[in-house]
Amino acid sequence: MEQAILSRKTLMQLRPFDVERVRFRLPDGRERDYDLVQHVDAVTILPVDEQGRVYLVRQYRIGAEQELLELPAGVMDPGEEPLVSAHRELREEIGKDCGEMIPLGGFYMAAGYSSEYMHVFLALKLKDSPLEQDDDEFLTTVVMPLSELMTAAQEGGLIDGKSLSTLLLAQRELRARGLL
Repeated sequence: MEQAILSRKTLMQLRPFDVERVRFRLPDGRERDYDLVQHVDAVTILPVDEQGRVYLVRQYRIGAEQELLELPAGVMDPGEEPLVSAHRELREEIGKDCGEMIPLGGFYMAAGYSSEYMHVFLALKLKDSPLEQDDDEFLTTVVMPLSELMTAAQEGGLIDGKSLSTLLLAQRELRARGLL
């Protein structure tokens, strides 16, 4: 018997996600209900300037109950393409845009219970181009050498999953460009 989604029922609608009850047929034919967070897709950007410095943000995260150091990121607006979203988020979060935005791939944030897909980009040739931040964002920009960030990631100083995943996806491109 083939595994399959049999039905979906929306339990709750929130911003930026809904919670659904999904009835699923398992490979052995049994059926089971799962709760799924239908989350808007998002982007994460690794902005690196000509001096090899990375621009990050520090902000308080409710789930972690602490401030986290993170790469700029955010949810995509309805109908927005990932590349457009990446440029917008870069401008909102660190006040810069870039002359070169390189797609690096992507990943599911937590596929066991969420549909959120994260599109990942490397931003080069940075230039000032600020946009107003969202009214609920209180961000502090942190700039550090890429080598220092890589060390922080390996030694537990960077604990944000999307930032760690982005650094992994970026390594090949960073090496090819002589940045690592």
